[in-house]
Amino acid sequence: MDIERFGRRMIELLPQLVRGFARQEHNDLSRGKLTLPQLWALEHLSRQARGCPMNELAHALGISRPAATGLMDRLIAQGLARRVEDSSDRRVVRVMMTAKGQRVLANIWEQKRRTLIAVFGQISPSDRAQYLLTLEQVVNILGRQPSMPTRRQRARQRRRQPVATP
Repeated sequence: MDIERFGRRMIELLPQLVRGFARQEHNDLSRGKLTLPQLWALEHLSRQARGCPMNELAHALGISRPAATGLMDRLIAQGLARRVEDSSDRRVVRVMMTAKGQRVLANIWEQKRRTLIAVFGQISPSDRAQYLLTLEQVVNILGRQPSMPTRRQRARQRRRQPVATP
């Protein structure tokens, strides 16, 4: 298949795929109580036993620190995360998931797992294996490519560039 045609078809299918899976689930994400960036933040925090500093979270999500702060403010308002002082440096504020955040995340992942099993159970084992291989290749390719710089990072880069003199 021609790569341009492939790109057009993927653009058509991906929204249908996301909506189709969302219709099968009834959780905070599918009901719009949680955004994808908030889900990604909770997922990152779930791997941080002691929480993490805001700048680390921002870096992990590929967003600015002010954007990460706003995102965390909304998660904290929902009771899904909290701020704690760093025991070794009082100037550092760490963010961590609450027990409620852990329950919400576990519910989302469990519903997704059940939906995936229900859908992919209707596809042959060899097609499922090929699908996973292809997805893993895409993930590897995306992992090797640098992230798009944030607006702040682009501004910093422009300031560092020497001014051309005539």
